[in-house]
Amino acid sequence: MPKVAVVKCEAYEPEKVYRAVARAVELAGGLEDVVKAGDTVLLKVNLLSALPPERAVTTHPLVIGAVARLFRDTGASVWVGDAATTGGLRGEFSETDPFGVCGIRETAEREKAKIVNFNRTGYQKVKVPRPKRLREINLARPVAEADKVVSLPKLKTHELTLLTGAVKNFFGCVPHSDRSTAHSFAKPEQFAQAVVDIYSVCRPSFAVMDAVIAMDKEGPSGGRPFSLGLILASHDCVSLDIVASQITGFDPTDILTSVDAMERGLGPASVEEIEVVGEELKDVIRRDFQKPSTYTGAAYRGLRRLLTPIGLKFLQSYPRIEISRCHRCGLCAEKCPTGAITINRYPGIDYRKCIQCFTCYEFCPAGAVRVRRSWLAEQLRRK
Repeated sequence: MPKVAVVKCEAYEPEKVYRAVARAVELAGGLEDVVKAGDTVLLKVNLLSALPPERAVTTHPLVIGAVARLFRDTGASVWVGDAATTGGLRGEFSETDPFGVCGIRETAEREKAKIVNFNRTGYQKVKVPRPKRLREINLARPVAEADKVVSLPKLKTHELTLLTGAVKNFFGCVPHSDRSTAHSFAKPEQFAQAVVDIYSVCRPSFAVMDAVIAMDKEGPSGGRPFSLGLILASHDCVSLDIVASQITGFDPTDILTSVDAMERGLGPASVEEIEVVGEELKDVIRRDFQKPSTYTGAAYRGLRRLLTPIGLKFLQSYPRIEISRCHRCGLCAEKCPTGAITINRYPGIDYRKCIQCFTCYEFCPAGAVRVRRSWLAEQLRRK
């Protein structure tokens, strides 16, 4: 029976965070069966953009530092890694040190951990076992070379998977070319399958989720910092995501990465198998956590399955650029897998090419990409 530890941590204060993380790890079963002295442990953090910790876009450095210390105390060597956003019209995301801006480099140096930037360490081709969407991926070399891999996600909403957690965190282990391929599967179910394809080869041994300050509304980069006050930990990433979805008011079946992983035998056979330890689940559920605008209710999803391709046009959602919020960084155009966005002073979208993958929505650091719905889709969205 997989365990998920839920521990309160009300603020990002060094001692509070360390105690909460250590307690969560202990309740989840400890590290004795995870790592041994001499192992190399990769902490896969969420480093979506070079933004300061208070924006709640990236894993907080205090959480990373606490986990690094716990693994170093076992005699392991620790790597801290991810592939941060690069590019932009002025190259600002390539020239900036994302690990420094996010406070992670200083933490890694203090905890004697090694920074590994996947954009620089390179990738190697790996075949996906029992693939659904991606038969082969380019996997970051540190993920393949580490003895143990640990997921350190930030709890946030997401435009396609609804929540990004311990499973979706491994999407950052492949280069942008592979991510574009995954985003080209515009249906949420197909995108989730591509994410789980990537997750299935990353073989994580443990996960610690930063949910002290989460992100609701329009995550994963343009949402609202939301004080949840929790640290979650588990040996099983899928079980952790299921509990996180329950805490934030989702039905676990809403989170398609969890559903697909369970179907493949990569997580618990059922939600009922999961044992929550620490705080009682009923005491930490937050009904005021707001879902992303891409969230759809059961009536909407049921109708989509019944409609013909022509009828589906009445339920379409599209990205829309809010010029007043746009910083003109150009990431939306650069990351669009179909070339539907061009920059002519400000971004413009060619809806004939748009496949509604919402990659632009995910990467926009200014929250300038919004979701536009048909009238019928809006009426059904929350039913």
